[in-house]
Amino acid sequence: MPPAPADHRPDSFEPVEVNALEGDAAIPRDRSTREAHVHQPLVPNTSRLLLGMAGGLGVGIAVILVFNPHIGTQIKDAERATTQPFYLLLALMCMAIVIATDAWSLLVLARVFDPQIARGSVVATALESHLIGGATSFGGFEIPYQIVMLRRAGLTGYEATSVVVFKGAVHTLLLAVVAVLALLPWVDSPITSLQRWVVLAVICVMLVVSLTAWLQLRRPSLRSVMPKRLRAGFDQIVAAARAFGAASRRQVAALIVLQFVYWVALFAVLICVLHALGWRGSVVPIITGQAVMQVLMPLSPLPGGAGVAELSYLALIGPATPPSIHVSSLVLWRLFTWVLPVGVGALSLGLRGARHAK
Repeated sequence: MPPAPADHRPDSFEPVEVNALEGDAAIPRDRSTREAHVHQPLVPNTSRLLLGMAGGLGVGIAVILVFNPHIGTQIKDAERATTQPFYLLLALMCMAIVIATDAWSLLVLARVFDPQIARGSVVATALESHLIGGATSFGGFEIPYQIVMLRRAGLTGYEATSVVVFKGAVHTLLLAVVAVLALLPWVDSPITSLQRWVVLAVICVMLVVSLTAWLQLRRPSLRSVMPKRLRAGFDQIVAAARAFGAASRRQVAALIVLQFVYWVALFAVLICVLHALGWRGSVVPIITGQAVMQVLMPLSPLPGGAGVAELSYLALIGPATPPSIHVSSLVLWRLFTWVLPVGVGALSLGLRGARHAK
């Protein structure tokens, strides 16, 4: 697909490109003829991203103000974090590991199909997906973005879709394992009985979807009972799973290790933030609480899980920490895990756009 004119700012992603299973011939596999596709970013509507990010921040601030009327005193308590900057630097290092392992995971899977695929293009795609996912409402737009950009880097539609789907499956599976630990009665879990049922319901939905996908692979006749539109989307996921049969055990193991490091580093960010604020306590409820939060945050229609993230933080992490650091730790945690990755993605998108414009 030819690049859009300089004065054209699309309101959304190009619909033809989002369908990763159509038009594979439009993107050449020959490395000498696809350089323009590799460096040409799929630029979303900038004003919509800014409005989405602003809306998410506004809702997050509103939730904090409603549930913490004495926010002024707690903001002053945040100054104590500056007395132990070492922990803030550790939190920053952990986020760097999170971003790096996410990009590395995408590269490992992309090279299953094309060992010579450009490293810079895949890494940039992973970085920019943080911007797309963190600044758009209802989430999920980072998935078609990655598929489109991987196709422009040289993968076919089936290959690009399989990379994103398989990466997401491993990513979610490891999170679900930790979230399930929060449901065990002998684990030091911060969730209440009602919250436990909510988490259990969400996990059950995830398991039903996974089980249905597995049965579809074993019994293709099940697709006949699905609505036409749902069947088309499901067929795309099934085709992606089958296409990924080329992955070796070593590559799958590398992906699992990278995603494990991803979650360890992400959960460590909050622990470092709390230590910077003077908190010392058991890390088990902090880890299980974060796992539950990560399961619930996609339920928010707002960018970055705004609203749900703040409410679940105060409900799950709050009981395990002193009230005086609830707001300050929440603000720092969101700064590291939401605002920072979005900023990195925006920088990557800007740099790639500048290179393409030359």
